[in-house]
Amino acid sequence: MRAGRLAGLRHNGSMAWISPLLPTGELAKKWSGAESPLGSSSSESKAHPFKPEQLSATELRLGVGFIEALIPGGGDVPRADERSLFALMDMLNDAHPLLPHVWWHSVRFLNSLATVQMGRPFLALSHAEQEALLRKWMESTWIAPLLQGLSFAVKFAHFDRREVYERLGGRLNVVRQLEAVRWAKQIVDASRDGCDTEIECEVVVVGTGAGGAVVGCELAERGHAVVFVEEGRWVRRNEFTGSSIHAHKHFYRGCVAFGNNAFPIFIGRLVGGSTAINGGTCFRTPEWVLERWCKEMQTEEFSPTAMEPYFLRVESRIDVQAADPRYIGKIREIFARGCDALGWSHFSIRRNAPGCDGSGFCDFGCRTDARKSTNITYIPFALEKGALLITRLKAERVILDGERAVGIEASAPNGRKHTIRANVVVLSGGAIPTPLLLLKQGIANSSNQVGCNITLHPSLGFSAIFDDLVLGKDAIPQGYGCDQFLKDGVLLMAAQPDINYAPLVTPLVGDRLVEFMNALPHVASFGVLIADHGRGKIVGETDGIAFVRYFLSHEDVAKAHDGLVRMGEMCWAAGAKRVLPAVLGCAEYGSKSEWERDFVGRRLSPSQLLITSYHPLGSCRMGRDPKASVVDINHETHDIKNLFIVDGSTVNGPLGVNPQLTIMAMATRAAEKIAERVAS
Repeated sequence: MRAGRLAGLRHNGSMAWISPLLPTGELAKKWSGAESPLGSSSSESKAHPFKPEQLSATELRLGVGFIEALIPGGGDVPRADERSLFALMDMLNDAHPLLPHVWWHSVRFLNSLATVQMGRPFLALSHAEQEALLRKWMESTWIAPLLQGLSFAVKFAHFDRREVYERLGGRLNVVRQLEAVRWAKQIVDASRDGCDTEIECEVVVVGTGAGGAVVGCELAERGHAVVFVEEGRWVRRNEFTGSSIHAHKHFYRGCVAFGNNAFPIFIGRLVGGSTAINGGTCFRTPEWVLERWCKEMQTEEFSPTAMEPYFLRVESRIDVQAADPRYIGKIREIFARGCDALGWSHFSIRRNAPGCDGSGFCDFGCRTDARKSTNITYIPFALEKGALLITRLKAERVILDGERAVGIEASAPNGRKHTIRANVVVLSGGAIPTPLLLLKQGIANSSNQVGCNITLHPSLGFSAIFDDLVLGKDAIPQGYGCDQFLKDGVLLMAAQPDINYAPLVTPLVGDRLVEFMNALPHVASFGVLIADHGRGKIVGETDGIAFVRYFLSHEDVAKAHDGLVRMGEMCWAAGAKRVLPAVLGCAEYGSKSEWERDFVGRRLSPSQLLITSYHPLGSCRMGRDPKASVVDINHETHDIKNLFIVDGSTVNGPLGVNPQLTIMAMATRAAEKIAERVAS
């Protein structure tokens, strides 16, 4: 499980759920700089950075003692120490000044809980006693989620420290020179002097990801005057350092789902959007999904035959091809060995990264520009055709003339307001930002469907230890998969993390975590993606974090369990020595018989699943009925003319596969429809 800026520890509104953990007295003032921590904001965290001297000797002993128990070190793994604690506090404080308070009070609570259960505080226990208590807590339905959250933050900070990362074999990016690009003159930073605040164009496109970059480029190449508006920065490969903390701080937007589970939803916030920080996986929309759309929307325009030319156009432009077997790594052989033994289908994943040599973790940004994300392909082509890209500019509202969109108003980080007038407005910020903008303005929502119907493709981690030398960190992270159960809504794939991310995909702590990290060269890591029945709804945004109310259905939990069981079957058939599902209370299994006895027949609860989501879809539903959808089949909103939505929010999920290629193909089709409107 990962969390963009540790969003999973935060909540909507007053954050009353953590009020019992809030500090009082002097400690409450140390980070917030205010009498009430609830009055602090993300901007204040930069005004009051963490300083080691803020900790008393007692606090320092408690903090260091606790994190050392979580990561005691051994072998090649350095133990957590004062520097890890300082890195943790700095990371939490940077995310929000409230988070250090939550962390400290949670640790105090566990220290006191140990007194109740063991007769002595946690720090007074021997290492063996601490280890036993941590294992007991990780099996508790009510303590495990708290301990998981605390340990996740500690692992996030500790293993991203440069000296720890490099000692374990990590390689930092060392790009020193970048090639000059002539189209860069078409990129303007809105926060800098000289950026026009009044612009007129034919089409303004909000967002530069899989939807916005494609539709804007297609229109620019047809000769239309296009302006792109991007809230994030233009980031080049020298900034993709390999640091997990740096990536989540600078390239991701915070979003969290909460209901009967709480987990992060990862969304890009940079030029290229999520295409610049994903695995490059390119699946076509499954035929049965396209057929479902045709039936639901009473059209043949989304049939496999009708969509074929759009898929071909995108695949040609971003150079989609099967991952190179040389760089998929040992996990390819493991997958094939296990699937062949079971009679399951398996395949090399098609990706938009023809030159990939597995030299970095894709989710932190491509160091070599091998992945043909939209910032490498579509955006440069559009700028060559005269389009303008304004970065660090956040769209605030759509300008209306009656029931017609005529532009947008936006703001830069320095507070400067910008007005961009256009004949057509295209919202392509993504399945969370786009409905948020509409909801805040209260437009295009006569159906009351804006921000509803969200599917999330819940994803779970799974690791297995083999005699094989796997070396996943040196291979393509997501290069191989098994589609045997795809029609059942379960996709099994490789998901090989970098060293600083590997400890986050398992709930292990203490000696078992250290043992796992020392065995990392022999660890094969996988992902289980499910096509979900549950539907989410956006409930708001605070301090830049969006919140989606989402409940896993009974079918979703059963499907997730089935996916993990199937992954276990494959790993045992491939010769695994141990398997480790990312499930609280089910940390690891040392034999197939133990696995079958304890896990296969187990009934999991939603809160046990360690979930992440990368594919929010469907929040501005497409359809023919204005009472039940937000946009028509041409992507134009039912309520407002010349206002189009072209991103994952109009993709009626779930797909059951990574949606990047689907969104790009639909955007290519949408450009044809919008071009007709611009020309009229």
